[in-house]
Amino acid sequence: MLTQTTRLTVLYDERCAFCRRCRDWLAAQPCLVEVELMPAGSAEARGRYGSMPWLGAELVVVDNQGQAWIGPAAFIVCLWATIRYRPWSYVLSRPGFSAHTERFFRKVSKRRDRFSDWLGGGGADDDCSWCEELRLRWEP
Repeated sequence: MLTQTTRLTVLYDERCAFCRRCRDWLAAQPCLVEVELMPAGSAEARGRYGSMPWLGAELVVVDNQGQAWIGPAAFIVCLWATIRYRPWSYVLSRPGFSAHTERFFRKVSKRRDRFSDWLGGGGADDDCSWCEELRLRWEP
């Protein structure tokens, strides 16, 4: 999968309280590869990855070789980077689990404003258009 990977850049929505909480969680994890956490809306992110169509709209992970993972796959790669959760990344990416993993990621993503509130993060960030877009797109 990532045999030559030595560094990952994780691009997250810095306007979203839940995303910032996830960033803090990942920053606190001991990792097996170097992990750079970068706000997707930053000038550096736009300069390095500006042509990437998902920038700021999805969780994006890019390795030192330029390979990118988006959304649920990026979530798995974040787990893969950690010492504690690397075994889970292999389990969750298996054919029998990958559809469930994707549904889980999408369900959490569409409700991240609610998770922020529940975790004490103050709910959705008023400037987080992505939270609002997800809520409108995924509500039944």
